[in-house]
Amino acid sequence: MSEWYSLYANAHNETIKLLAQTKTKLAVALTALVPVAAALLLGRLRTGIGLGPLRDFPQLMLDLFATALLPLFLFMAAAESFSGEYADRTIKLVLLRPISRAKAFASKVAALLLYAAALLAVVWLVSTAAALVLDGGAALAGLPDSIVAYAAAFVAMAAIGTAAAFVAQWLRSGVGTLALCVVLYAGAKLLPFFFPEAAAWSFVTYADWHSLWVGGAVASGKLLQIFVFLLASCMISYTAGWYLFEKKAF
Repeated sequence: MSEWYSLYANAHNETIKLLAQTKTKLAVALTALVPVAAALLLGRLRTGIGLGPLRDFPQLMLDLFATALLPLFLFMAAAESFSGEYADRTIKLVLLRPISRAKAFASKVAALLLYAAALLAVVWLVSTAAALVLDGGAALAGLPDSIVAYAAAFVAMAAIGTAAAFVAQWLRSGVGTLALCVVLYAGAKLLPFFFPEAAAWSFVTYADWHSLWVGGAVASGKLLQIFVFLLASCMISYTAGWYLFEKKAF
């Protein structure tokens, strides 16, 4: 019980540290403001040119955030949580606690994934509230689909977050880690355009897999296959990152 409590306590501490950072607060504020601004814009367009129901507004916001903004925010958080502490040498303060390196790494990754879940929750709450204000009936009709889509999106964001934690072990510069993550992510996104067969082996390809859950057009077997692939990607990235963290000299 004491071992689990130490892991929980350290994960709680890492989460508080992450949420206390100015960059994190700005990311959360931006996550809330973008759906509001988009809803105001769509509301004006809808009045002016007669757009249809806004049932899919939370889905539209999820497409935007899952493709670009959420990965960027996770890269920033991973860079600060790992490489930033390496550069500032504050990582030694973490290792002075009565906790193993394995648990220290696990607690940092757990904080990163909780951060991803919190950002998704903010996007969903704000976009759903905006949709209810603009078109209550349509928003309520699309509520079940949006809940499923946002839950599915967390799996993809977990894969990206654990991969970012792995990349963060390569460098001791937060800025360098952020830049490398962005370059690798952009490269992984562009690679299928030149080598289409690479798409099946890249978890980045499934950053928007949440759209497959809407409408029931995709077979459950295919969804399960992608889920297992994303889960395996999380496990591989986590294990590789943990190994490098264990071997790193601080």
